[in-house]
Amino acid sequence: MPAFGPPWLDRGRERKAAVADQQDNQGDDLTRAVEAAERAGSIVTEHVRSIIDAAQTRAGEIEREAQREADTIRTDAYEAANRVLERIDSVEGRLGTLVSGLRDEAGSLSGNLDRRG
Repeated sequence: MPAFGPPWLDRGRERKAAVADQQDNQGDDLTRAVEAAERAGSIVTEHVRSIIDAAQTRAGEIEREAQREADTIRTDAYEAANRVLERIDSVEGRLGTLVSGLRDEAGSLSGNLDRRG
């Protein structure tokens, strides 16, 4: 390209072109950096989402397991309470028989004392 005008004008044009090229390169670098940051952000977001999903799944498993254990504990407690009630009923029956026998004996003793007296 032939030079038109003074040499300092050509050097100014060359510098302006060099600055424009450098700005284009910096713009491309910035675009690549932004794209890389967006990809990294997407990767991190997906990883966090998978961690949350896994945590929610595990929380559901723990909750179901706890519910099964609580059901077992309630069933065991209900059965134990029934056994205690059966034993109380058994003792109550025996005590009723004993008290009745004691009353009969007391009545018999009272009758004997009345006859003697």
